[in-house]
Amino acid sequence: MKKVVVLKSESDNSDTYSSLLQKHGFEPVLVPTLDFSFKNLDVLRDRLLSPYKYSGLIFTSPRSITAVRDALGGQRLKDDWRTLENYSVGETSHDLICSHLQLNTKGQQSGNASNLADFIKTDLYNKTITLPFLFPCGNLKQDVLQYKLSEYGYSLDSVEVYETVPHKDLERNLVQLFRGDAPAFLLFFSPSGINYCSAIFERNKLDLGGCRIVAIGPSTKKAIENKGLTVYRTAEKPSPEYVVGALLDT
Repeated sequence: MKKVVVLKSESDNSDTYSSLLQKHGFEPVLVPTLDFSFKNLDVLRDRLLSPYKYSGLIFTSPRSITAVRDALGGQRLKDDWRTLENYSVGETSHDLICSHLQLNTKGQQSGNASNLADFIKTDLYNKTITLPFLFPCGNLKQDVLQYKLSEYGYSLDSVEVYETVPHKDLERNLVQLFRGDAPAFLLFFSPSGINYCSAIFERNKLDLGGCRIVAIGPSTKKAIENKGLTVYRTAEKPSPEYVVGALLDT
């Protein structure tokens, strides 16, 4: 079996990746890559109590969903949010929003922030939108969503609700992993993940020569290439099916 190293944060759908990879004859190894600390939840709570000031909510990561849930402190999201225009990137985030916040979102099939901005433009065609969207986000967010929505005539009220840091065991796990046979594939799920890992590769002189690198999404692909590494395949969307499809596309 070909060893596939899944370099992502620990999340609710990690088991789904593992089971689907095993089903297709791969040996998955999950290496937790990122950790998160939350902040500004009081600021976010104040915003969430005033849905009349917004056109809707936009989610681009599972952490932003957790932040909203924690900011509410066990209370339900105000019903007024459910009548607004709410969006998310990825099926995983969509499902988490439905289960944790009892809120329906659109655009989950878009796969990345750039495509989501295009979807929002199309979805809101002939609708009058004057209020900003509330956008809970992290410290390493990409600005493409804000730039494109601004071009389309929409605005964001961004609240930075979490910090991204390397997982405490990342270096130890990577060094141990490369002591044996080099894995066949390395799967990177975020620009921050490749940034943290590349520093460890260089510091410990880990040889990636036998590894095929797979990027999840165009932003991650660009970040990998900026490190001087070759991207073997790109999964266009952050879902287990797209990841396995990229691995099997040989």
